[in-house]
Amino acid sequence: MKQILVFISILNFGFVFSQIENEDERNQIIEKRIEFIGESLENSNIDFTTYLEDLYHFYDNPINLNQVTFDDLSRLHLLTDVQIVSILNYYKSYGQILSIYELSAIEELDKSTIELILPFVKVGESVEEKTNWKKMLTYGKNEVFLRYQRDLQTREGYIPKSDSILELNPNKQYVGSPDKIYSRYRYTYKDKISWGVTAEKDAGEQFFKGAQSKGFDFYSAHLMIKNMGIVQKVVVGDFQANFGQGLTMWSGFNMGKTADVLNVKRYAKGLRPYTSVNETNFLRGGGLTLQKNKFDVTIFGSHKRIDANLNLGDTLFGSEGGISSFQSTGFHRTIGEIEDRKAVKQTVLGGASHFTNGNLKIGVAGVYTQYDVPLSVSSQTYSQFNFQGTNNYSVGLNYLYFKNKMSFFGEATTSKNQSIAILNGMTWHADPRLDIVILHRYLDKKNQSLYSAPFGGSTTNENGIYLGAKAKISKHLNLSAYYDQFTNNWLKWLTDGPSYGREILVQADYKINYNSSLYIRFKNKITQRDTKDDVAGIDNQVFLNKTNVRLHYSQRISKQISVRSRIEVVKFLYDKDESNGVLLYQDLIYKFKKIPLKLSARYAIFDTDNYDTRIYAYENDLLYLFSIPSYYYKGARTYLMAKYDIGENIDLWVRWGLFSYANQTEISSGLETIYGSKKSDIKVQLKIRL
Repeated sequence: MKQILVFISILNFGFVFSQIENEDERNQIIEKRIEFIGESLENSNIDFTTYLEDLYHFYDNPINLNQVTFDDLSRLHLLTDVQIVSILNYYKSYGQILSIYELSAIEELDKSTIELILPFVKVGESVEEKTNWKKMLTYGKNEVFLRYQRDLQTREGYIPKSDSILELNPNKQYVGSPDKIYSRYRYTYKDKISWGVTAEKDAGEQFFKGAQSKGFDFYSAHLMIKNMGIVQKVVVGDFQANFGQGLTMWSGFNMGKTADVLNVKRYAKGLRPYTSVNETNFLRGGGLTLQKNKFDVTIFGSHKRIDANLNLGDTLFGSEGGISSFQSTGFHRTIGEIEDRKAVKQTVLGGASHFTNGNLKIGVAGVYTQYDVPLSVSSQTYSQFNFQGTNNYSVGLNYLYFKNKMSFFGEATTSKNQSIAILNGMTWHADPRLDIVILHRYLDKKNQSLYSAPFGGSTTNENGIYLGAKAKISKHLNLSAYYDQFTNNWLKWLTDGPSYGREILVQADYKINYNSSLYIRFKNKITQRDTKDDVAGIDNQVFLNKTNVRLHYSQRISKQISVRSRIEVVKFLYDKDESNGVLLYQDLIYKFKKIPLKLSARYAIFDTDNYDTRIYAYENDLLYLFSIPSYYYKGARTYLMAKYDIGENIDLWVRWGLFSYANQTEISSGLETIYGSKKSDIKVQLKIRL
């Protein structure tokens, strides 16, 4: 029976494997996946570093399908729960997988999914690798990254000011240079050990002088060791901690609603080393995970200084001082930003425990946070339920259960103020051609889980239900859709009353052949906000209605040339006020035959009535750096990136980008103002493998 399955799989899917057998093809799959996720998001500050590191790790160290766990496959971010379980069940039913071709015999894995995961999996003997310190410390991989960035136009903050102006307001000028510098060293051996150091200086910050006398403004370091018998993980230095569905404790990378409509469940990885440069969303200290049979236990602790604006109070009137707001940008460019730097001590203690029995996993997680300065009461009515004081805790229960072709997952948490947050979801492989997902979330207006990052983006004051489906209409056509409806029972920013919203996305993907494809996307979002009209008393609510329609075409003309074309239109209604926008771009990617050089270029034109009609578009960028800029007003966008392989161990990237506006004489505002109609930047990066 096993041999028959393998033979049929070779006949049906042999062509797929032959198409991706070289390294360049595999790298293109990684790039396509990053683009697929990135272009669906409307936030240029999303940190993809951890996600991309997972893909490249498994590209260099493919997962052995005969020695794989649920957590291993979930780290690919390419498979649904049902698909992961189907692979594990196939192994249990038929024994050792003899050939990679057998993947096509698993009903839940379609052709496109197999194409995605092939570069990251392999078939080999199931062998338990014992801890060999000499091997781990000798045969690992050393990587060094060096990066330089700079705007080519002078911003207001870098224009010299007179002493008289600075005496009145010292925050009128940046104290450092416009150069942005990044460096990173990391050593890894498979998935066993990792250590490294990261350093960054943002544009406008000082370097080896003033407040940054020690060089870089931000330093990060970590050491992690895994899989040492009962000791599953040990981490020291900077790290992340993720548990459950993000209601109780979640730091680092997370995704909301994207065109990947089935990808709504969070895959918690517990403790992970921190290797990015977000100066807020990480922990500094240490942690330990122990695992024995069906149980695992994790404990961790963190102590660091964080940026905050302090209100010193007024002893004359009896008001106490405290934290007026946290500063999460990581920028220390002005006297005021430097004063906020590391102003507050933060201590975080937490832990989690899980019991796994077959298709059932139940866990509990808790986190305690303390500040050495109290958080002050906000004067805004909509934020009166926000956390205040010096300490808080959250405790939550989470679960994951599989039954046939269905998976159920969820989490419930409560905080010190006894608020409640609940999330439950279900995925169902209803048919080989149809997958369905349902997710409900309830976040009390008093929710104060400080490390909450659940699906949907909101951490408080939301009650919503999400329905998603993906259908394989034919061999070439897939249809994806989601509907998300949510209510807010309390006030929000710019919304002086309870409000309602809903969001719809429908996307049709058509694969013309192996080298060309297109998709059409319709997205509509309706929310409520205060009216623009001047009214006496409380503002009444009106609807914001934003619709985006996109047509995207991709073609690989030859092994050297690929092109991507897009047109997107947007319509925005603020009550009865209408505004519109349009974006067109053409991408060209060219890989030279005889020299290791790859060029990526874009030319785009855009015309929008205002910032409300901005359009986001993912751009190719340096490795571990991501660009999802917003196109608004009227103008053109051009960028050119070159990647050159200097021998086998050194890669060089150079990128230049330009926004040219037709109807603007000033760009941005405040100290970031550029006087003119052009905004351009240059980026250079070296990756060195030792």
